[in-house]
Formats: sequence, structure tokens, C-alpha cells
Amino acid sequence: MHPVISYVQHPPLQDLYRAFMDGFSDYMIRFDMNEAQFEAVFLVRDQNQPTRSVVAYTDGRPVAVMLSGVAHLDTGWVTRCGGLAVAPDYRHLGIAHELMRQFDEQATGKRLLEVIQGNDPALALYDRLGYRVVREIMYFQSVPTETNATREPAPILELFDTYYPAAGHTPIWQVDVRTTQQQTELVRVREGETSGALLFRGSLLLDVFGRDEDAEWLLRAAAAEGPIRLTLTSDRPALLSAARQLGFVQDEIAQFEMIKPGIET
Repeated sequence: MHPVISYVQHPPLQDLYRAFMDGFSDYMIRFDMNEAQFEAVFLVRDQNQPTRSVVAYTDGRPVAVMLSGVAHLDTGWVTRCGGLAVAPDYRHLGIAHELMRQFDEQATGKRLLEVIQGNDPALALYDRLGYRVVREIMYFQSVPTETNATREPAPILELFDTYYPAAGHTPIWQVDVRTTQQQTELVRVREGETSGALLFRGSLLLDVFGRDEDAEWLLRAAAAEGPIRLTLTSDRPALLSAARQLGFVQDEIAQFEMIKPGIET
């Protein structure tokens, strides 16, 4: 006999946390965090909003969760599913499908999510719901580099006034300062007539601004002062090629970004 499942939007923080940890307990990436760390990373930094998130319950126990956030960008509204997880004993009961139905129902504008490559059940679910892969997300660790480029801090307002408006790419949600809450540093780099900008959060390179033909030069400048981690996407082939030519080490884990097309406001 199937358990009775109820769904609550804007649940208590402790239920979001418990459902998240139980749902991802056997995931290919291990999450080892307490409730405060979960709140700081997934709710504050990544801007998943409890008011838009949903927890599934049975007998008062939180057994599944859908995290969601919304942002308005130059291209319009975007609603992101920032996490979907069901506790192992409650899978194959239609809970994930219902959580995604509720996500679609309350979403504004384009629907967006990321899924780890190799997570075939999740990929199959999202495909059935009309989501399509638009690009790959890959993670790299730098190796030591040398550069003659100079680096100088730039006012963060330049990111919004100059670099984002002129960029020929769209950052993924997790590294976009317009959709997340992160302490970042914008750095201008220059060597002769060649220039660009780098966006950091600590040792994490969030974004790169410059010409494709300067991609290797930009990554050399980014990694010259110490090891960095960086996220690259398949729609920026010049940076991907430069990272590989420099010998940056790619993580085994990679993701797909998926979008539900045809829903714009």
C-alpha cells in the first residue's frame, strides 16, 4: 500500500534540510553539512527561496524536496530548480514528478535546472517533462602558470555597468552575481594592448571577460598567483580549449544545463 504524501510550499528550514540530506544520502556527490551550512550555501548563496520551495511529507516526516529560486535578467524572468531529491525508500512513487509539476506551475519565465551527467533517472524524468540539454558544465583545477600581465582590482559596479552588458555569453546561475549572493572580486588584467577582466570568489574563478583569441592569456593571468578552480561551459569553446592546452585538470563530475523551451514571459 502506497503511503499518503502531502506537499507543503514554504516549509520550515529544518524540514528543507532534512529532506535534502535524506534525499541526497546516496548521491554520487557527498553532502556533509549541518543545517546552518545548508542554509548559507543553498538558500543564501545560491538564492533558492524557501517561499518557492516544496517539501513532500508522509506521516509528518519530510521525505523529498524541490528547491527553487527566481531572478529577472536582461533576457527576462528565469526560474531555477536548484535541487530535487527523494529519500531512497520513497522513490518510484511519483513524488519527483509531482514536485516538478508544482515547480512548473509556480515558475515565472524560462525554467532552468542542472543535472549531473550519468544521473540517468533524473535525465529521463526531465526529458519526459519537456526539458532539453542546452550546454555542458565542466569543472577544472588549474596548474601553475606564468604571465607578464598586470592585475588590479576594479570596482564591482563595473561588472554590472560594463562587463555583463558587453559579454557575449550567459553565465550559469551558480556563478552569476546577478542571480546569487556572493562576495566577489573583479580584477582587470592588461599586457600592452591586450586586456580583459576576471571575476573571483576566493580561489574560484567565476567568470572571464575578454576576446576568444585571448583565452589562454586570460587563464594564464587567472592562475599565475596560485591554484584556482574554475567552471567552464561548452558554449565557450575557446576557454575550454585554452584550459586543456594549459594542462588544467578536469573533474570527473560534469553536468548538463537543461531548459524547458517555449516558456517566456
